[in-house]
Amino acid sequence: MVFLQQSTSAFADFTKGASAYQSGDYATAAKEWELAANGGNTRAQYLLGLMYFHGKGGTRDYKAAYKWLEMAANQGVARAQFSVGNMYEKGLGVPRDLEAAHKWYESAASNGIVAAQNLLGIAYYEGINVKQDYKAAFKWLQLAADQGKDSAQFMLGSMYYEGKGTTRDYKVAFGLFNQAAEQGYAPAQFSQIAKQGDTESQFKMGLIYANGFNVEQDYGSAIKWYRLAADNGYAPAQNNLGSIYREGRGVPQDHLAAIKWYRQAANQGFPEAQYNLGSLYKTHEDDVSAHMWWNIAASKGHKDAGLNLDVVEKRMTSEDVHKAQRLARICLAKDYKYCN
Repeated sequence: MVFLQQSTSAFADFTKGASAYQSGDYATAAKEWELAANGGNTRAQYLLGLMYFHGKGGTRDYKAAYKWLEMAANQGVARAQFSVGNMYEKGLGVPRDLEAAHKWYESAASNGIVAAQNLLGIAYYEGINVKQDYKAAFKWLQLAADQGKDSAQFMLGSMYYEGKGTTRDYKVAFGLFNQAAEQGYAPAQFSQIAKQGDTESQFKMGLIYANGFNVEQDYGSAIKWYRLAADNGYAPAQNNLGSIYREGRGVPQDHLAAIKWYRQAANQGFPEAQYNLGSLYKTHEDDVSAHMWWNIAASKGHKDAGLNLDVVEKRMTSEDVHKAQRLARICLAKDYKYCN
């Protein structure tokens, strides 16, 4: 019975505080919300913490903010958990503690806060204050993407495209890219980082222009961005450049240039480039080279390469099959240095 009276009183105090806040009387709001907060009202604890955090109606007080936000966070208020994580990360009102920050971010993310899910996804993907873990990154980005976070959709699409943290799936990747584009996801968010020399962002800029994600399709710009990343040794960009030259998109068709770029990516162990290289050799009726590269790609888990391998073997002599197998073994044993 006492508990019920306290809860009713706390609710009444919260309502008074809310009315005062809406009218701009922050001093009364703080007074009423403190009564409600002490009575166990979690909304009052959270909002009072925000008032102190932002200095609403007075001087900003991070220690007081932390006191009330932590109280709400410990009672399961997800937004308060995210705020407490942020305070630990930046050392506001408490000593900086990245481990504690991560714990609170995970609590908030598990309780559905999309900003926390997205933040954790990026942290695990980039290895920011945690050990790099693509599977953990995939988990959190998937949750954020499912809630409509455009940047998470684009980043998750990149993971599907590159096979990081999940099985490579181009159909799913481009579906996610389109979801992000339909929300107006701005390529500018990547372009600034790309201009500073970040190869992965340069590659993503290439994808944006090559496929017309929220921009006009422009192969010239795609080639420019792919080339920057490819010259820095980024295998997915090298592979995509190979495909552009192979198909003659934005440039004259040039199979020698395609082979050059495919080889650079293939020699880094990139299965899609190995598969593409095999397909290009097959186009030029070089079954031995096609078999060799498909065999290598299949050993890396590329399903289509394995299927093509079965088909091409039926058209080859046993001598040529043995030759292709021997070349594949040499190529792998020598770490792609002798892949003729």
